[in-house]
Amino acid sequence: MSEQEYRTGKCSQCGEELRVPARLETFSCMFCGAKLTPAELVQELRPLDLEGDPAALMETVCAQIGRCVTEYTGLQRKISRKEYDSAFEAYERDCRGLFEQLDLACRIDPDHSAAYIDRAVDAFLDQVEAGWHSRKEWKVQYKRSLIRDDDKMVIAIFLAPMVDRLRLSVSGDFCQTLQKKWVARHPKSPFYLGTYADISGGFRKRFKLCFITTAVCESEGRPDDCAELTAFRAFRDGYLMDCPDGPDLVARYYDIAPGIVTCIDHCGDRAARYAAIRRQYLGPCYADLQAGRLAACKARYTRMVLDLEAQYLS
Repeated sequence: MSEQEYRTGKCSQCGEELRVPARLETFSCMFCGAKLTPAELVQELRPLDLEGDPAALMETVCAQIGRCVTEYTGLQRKISRKEYDSAFEAYERDCRGLFEQLDLACRIDPDHSAAYIDRAVDAFLDQVEAGWHSRKEWKVQYKRSLIRDDDKMVIAIFLAPMVDRLRLSVSGDFCQTLQKKWVARHPKSPFYLGTYADISGGFRKRFKLCFITTAVCESEGRPDDCAELTAFRAFRDGYLMDCPDGPDLVARYYDIAPGIVTCIDHCGDRAARYAAIRRQYLGPCYADLQAGRLAACKARYTRMVLDLEAQYLS
């Protein structure tokens, strides 16, 4: 290609220099993973304005930061192949300003940066927890863990990856402090830090029906060509695809299974959860395959996906 067939400029998210084919209407930054359009490929990044009152900036941040979860009840339903990217972009547009203000306060007054981050995280967690107590469902004991875990998914799969992708001076410290303080308050319900690029990329993998099975086997250290995965893939490509509803089932699994695995990987005790999936679903499914009970395997696997969708994505 000639030089005229390329665009050059800087990523509006991380500032790195990019050179991309001019024909692309959208593309991803190879450095930070941000999804960009040609309009977002800037020639010069504006210099940072370090003017402002850190105290006033922190008052705004600490008064509003909790809304990045409290105003997004149900956002975990967007953790699917079709909806995650667009939901993440909308979430980032709405919430990034508060973190940019926190970053500005820390740059203006770097001697108090750690204290500002601690204060912002404490305010965030206090407001999220106050939101739980304000809901009438909180009075029902068994619903409390469901409410908490729904918000945890928003934190782990939207908020923390967004702050990381912004590449602010406070991004790493904020995410690590948030994770540490969350675990201190909720030790039985940890979450893991992940990046937008890794989470979004997971939805583009093509494991289809075996996506959940692959995740379980990987968690146990089994190779990709183990007997179990080979049997499930043969079942998918043979019996299931020959069923009248088979192609639609595979397409449905492909859409939601990556979201289920994403939630498990970032929102709790992965080993225990994958072990439970094997015990309750995959072990019996594999026994069905070995005994030639293909219809029973189909029914059981379908039930697994529906149950896990209800648990993690609804």
